[in-house]
Amino acid sequence: MFLRVAIPIPSDRTFLYAVPEALEGAVAVGKRVLVPLGKKVRTGYIVEITSESSNIDVKEIIRILDPEPLMHEEDLRFYRWASDYYFYPLGKMLGEILPAGGEPKSESWAMLVPAGERCEEAGGEDTLSPLQRRIVDVLAGTPRGIPVENLCRNLGGKKILAALRVLREKKVVLVEDKLPGVRPAGRREKFVNLREGWPAGVKATEKQLVLVRFIDRYGEVPMGTLRKTFGDCSALIKRLQSKGLVTLSEREVPRRPKPLPALGSPGVSFIPNEAQRGALRRILKDVAVRRFSPIVLHGVTGSGKTEVYLRAIGETLRRGGGVIVLVPEIALTPQLLHRFEERFGDSEIAILHSGIARTVRYDQWRRIAAGQVRMVLGARSALFAPVRDLRLIVVDEEHDTSYKQEDHMRYHARDLALVRANLAGAAVVLGSATPGLQTRFNVQRRRYRYLTMPQRVEKRPMPSIEIIDMRKEEVRDRQGPMPVLSRLLREAIGETLAGGNQALLFLNRRGFNTFMLCADCGHVFRCLNCDLSLTYHREEGSLKCHYCDFSIVMPGSCPGCRSRRIASYGVGTERLEAEVRKQFPEARIARMDSDTTAKAGAHERIFRALRRREIDILVGTQMITKGHDFPGITLVGVISADMALNMPDFRAAERTFQILTQVSGRGGRGDLPGRVFIQTFNPDHYAIQCAKAQDYGKFYDRELPLRQALNYPPYSRIVNLVMSSLRRQEGHARAERLGKIARNLAEENGYGRAVEIVGPSEAPLSRVKGRYRWQLLLKGRDSRVIHEVVRKVLERTAGGSLDIKIDVDPINFM
Repeated sequence: MFLRVAIPIPSDRTFLYAVPEALEGAVAVGKRVLVPLGKKVRTGYIVEITSESSNIDVKEIIRILDPEPLMHEEDLRFYRWASDYYFYPLGKMLGEILPAGGEPKSESWAMLVPAGERCEEAGGEDTLSPLQRRIVDVLAGTPRGIPVENLCRNLGGKKILAALRVLREKKVVLVEDKLPGVRPAGRREKFVNLREGWPAGVKATEKQLVLVRFIDRYGEVPMGTLRKTFGDCSALIKRLQSKGLVTLSEREVPRRPKPLPALGSPGVSFIPNEAQRGALRRILKDVAVRRFSPIVLHGVTGSGKTEVYLRAIGETLRRGGGVIVLVPEIALTPQLLHRFEERFGDSEIAILHSGIARTVRYDQWRRIAAGQVRMVLGARSALFAPVRDLRLIVVDEEHDTSYKQEDHMRYHARDLALVRANLAGAAVVLGSATPGLQTRFNVQRRRYRYLTMPQRVEKRPMPSIEIIDMRKEEVRDRQGPMPVLSRLLREAIGETLAGGNQALLFLNRRGFNTFMLCADCGHVFRCLNCDLSLTYHREEGSLKCHYCDFSIVMPGSCPGCRSRRIASYGVGTERLEAEVRKQFPEARIARMDSDTTAKAGAHERIFRALRRREIDILVGTQMITKGHDFPGITLVGVISADMALNMPDFRAAERTFQILTQVSGRGGRGDLPGRVFIQTFNPDHYAIQCAKAQDYGKFYDRELPLRQALNYPPYSRIVNLVMSSLRRQEGHARAERLGKIARNLAEENGYGRAVEIVGPSEAPLSRVKGRYRWQLLLKGRDSRVIHEVVRKVLERTAGGSLDIKIDVDPINFM
């Protein structure tokens, strides 16, 4: 028996291994194995079992790590497709998407060479230094050896490594890699149960009787529960066991995520309106036919899309099908999870996202693969979960750019959801108040079914939206700096607080000031690793780079001219918070951005306080705009609508319209109507005007011809080759050479007209983390042709010093 094994290394190859006879019965596609690779031992994934090998010198696998497969053939088919489409090695992909559970790693052990086996030429122990002699004395007491890491920790770090090298050369000490023993894959727990019937003639003490009554009342009880209730009761249990009153058993217990604290009032299940009923009927009809059915659910903010999801999921589960629900941000998971648990119970749901401990994810993954859980809820990586009999995938807020991963395998979860549904013969629901232009384009081409919910539930009104022209604000306050809050927005906040309601202020930039400079010589404080200015964080007293995490203490003077006149420009959420506290000192104010939510549970604490009306004004970045439902918020203020609009990206207008519509939708979701104020220097821009009118159709009609004129998506497909080098001149020359190779290959293969090649050109962020960066765009209508050209380019340039990252269907061009 032979295996094809994918190993998490940067290679498209799979490796052939033989199976020892003793392990043949445990082999299955989808299990992890330990295999020798060169001089190392690596973890790999079985992707094929075969009985033929043309190579007579095949190494054997060392160990099988999993009691059951982590994936099945249909899952592997999907993984292979994604690996191929996104130009990412299958082994690396599996290593990143499959959570490891207690994966064994080899460690170096040091032990004495037996005296009779030492070489005489190595010299006697009298030639050893005091430190070397000390190591020998320690090892002499442990014939089996000691981990090198423990020796370093106990005896003196790097000096120990140098001393061990000398001892190895003298043939006094042997250092070899060892693998730890096999540990159970999951957590095991003991359970106590009562035997049937009371044995004749057996008596029990009062303490024993209390324990017996407790077990009788609750049935089989974990030992951990008994310890929490009665303290250390191990001896008591043993005596009961010896008397034949109780039995002890041990089994694996899956680790689960920590239960979330209640967010406040539960989600309300109401009678669906006609639009919801119509959407639900259509979705369930498509689920029932058991074939690929892409559905766009376009509902305005507050129209009750989540209730439609819940009812469709409930019916799918009742029919025995599996479900995956994707949300764009981990921050959305707690609120949605509470609603799902209220409806289905926590035992029916597995949660998968990067905020959960890896061992817990491993146990959740195994439960899913075994078919014990049929519904998975999580961020983009949850799409890879091995759900059995998959019949429905829900992609909430499908337009959100968070579904695109920007490192490692640069996949788009929404696009892959469509692929997975197609392979599984399932329905996929793409829900949004602002569907992406690509999605709407596919609706127009009749590739997707289109369902609409144009009104809020219970006929609640949409919020009124007012545009504030900040150019006029500047004229009014000519004597001072540009105000962070306009006069109209300040007045609206005051009125909201006076009415006992809550306000939400959105600014998509964290920090206090966006950059700092010297007012005398003009020196700008920049990151040493990136082509970016540093952002001032006043609470920490530091300047930070938001790309590589480089930071310095805020200097008191300019490093160039020693002037102390350091000026600040721009506004971040930290400064906005300070300004709001200054304007409204009696208000209870909180801030929600990646700085304040870095600790576990921070999202939940803020949302819980907001729902309980313990926060009057919430200041935040984009994470406060998505999908949250808080009835007390009646005012939304957008501090600067121009940030997204001025990005160097052909999707800038689309993102601006989407984010303004989404954040506006957070207001007026309770009994009181909402008001929205949008501050901008471009009040006449069509994206801002369409957001004010809440007119998605008009925006689509304005934006689409512009895309067509420039042959941008959805009228074309793009692959971006992002090249980087530590040396600027060498990197630039190699990037130019790669561009010429790409053009020649396109012409040689007759693709000159089918593929437009743009660049290479310097990336907008020309240096990040010390590496200089360039981009080469390949653009065309047929993705298969573009992929073929890219593959040929990679074959011609393999092994060079230029680092190349491939971004298929890119979202971020920075």
